[in-house]
Amino acid sequence: MSRFIDHSRDLAIPLGSLVLVTGISGMIAIHIADEALRAGFRVRGTVRTAARAHEVRSLLPSPDLEIVLVPEMGAKGAYDAALADVAAVIHCASITNFSPDADSVIPTTVNALVGLLEGALLHPSVKRVVFTSTSGAASKPRPGVQFAINRESWNQEAVELVERVASEEERSKMGFEWGYQVYVASKVKAERAAWRFVAERNPPFVVNVINPAMNWGKVMGSMGVSGLHVQSVLNGRIPPIPSVYMVDTIDDARIHIAAAIDVTVANERIFACDEPFTWGRVVDIIQRVLPDAMLPRADPGQLVDLSTVDNTLGARLLTRWWGQAGYKGLEQTVRETVEMCLERGSYSH
Repeated sequence: MSRFIDHSRDLAIPLGSLVLVTGISGMIAIHIADEALRAGFRVRGTVRTAARAHEVRSLLPSPDLEIVLVPEMGAKGAYDAALADVAAVIHCASITNFSPDADSVIPTTVNALVGLLEGALLHPSVKRVVFTSTSGAASKPRPGVQFAINRESWNQEAVELVERVASEEERSKMGFEWGYQVYVASKVKAERAAWRFVAERNPPFVVNVINPAMNWGKVMGSMGVSGLHVQSVLNGRIPPIPSVYMVDTIDDARIHIAAAIDVTVANERIFACDEPFTWGRVVDIIQRVLPDAMLPRADPGQLVDLSTVDNTLGARLLTRWWGQAGYKGLEQTVRETVEMCLERGSYSH
């Protein structure tokens, strides 16, 4: 694995600084904490429960890691104590279970981020705040359609859908898709609130936003929803997910860290998006790793994501700070995911 490159003169915060990672037990957040510790920073992580704190400590047994409890991220002043002496914040805490309760998910997500930004104003030590959004906040998937995604792109359709659909019957018909649209709408509204805060309050710290694609790759703790997709194929099922962009979990984590420490990256919306996948390509890669595996047959006519995403900044940051040749690519990420599934005994054949 490539190692962190110390460009001390280009650091917005010095090595050894304290970085706050909210929701540290999450699939990407724990990689962020791990990579930050490896790079020479101290980490303070927030979790909702003592059980989560124990889980994180078992995965990251470092003297430079401390854990604090924040039971309700949307509560007023939730992060005020956790912000003490912090140089950079990476706000990953989110409601990722695709809850259908829009009246809870959206205000909680927005209030947590705005409350954290307000709290950061009270702590002069804070120089950087990074927010984990999603590429879905920029656009809904449109396989087979050519269009461009950039920092001015917004998924207004998700917001309008959530505001329009009122009846329980309509929500039930949408099933899982409804919960996903609520999640996306919460990220759109939180992101816009963050940029509005920057424009109106002119804070003394930099705000950067990361918009990651679907995360695949190595996982330290429990698998997130998207982390289970390759495992599903291994075990005979093609997930009902359209062709979209993916990104490796470690690439995603490193881009978050770069956004927190690189002095040249200020008030950016960074798309952590590698390349689009199709299930046919995924099956082919797995078959090369496991030639004897009995894998499901993917739809050969699956439409491909033809969008172009302005993902060059993320690639440059991976090269600058870790010496990578850009993103890992679908092939390497799927291979590493398969290897992890084999190590964990997640392959049933």
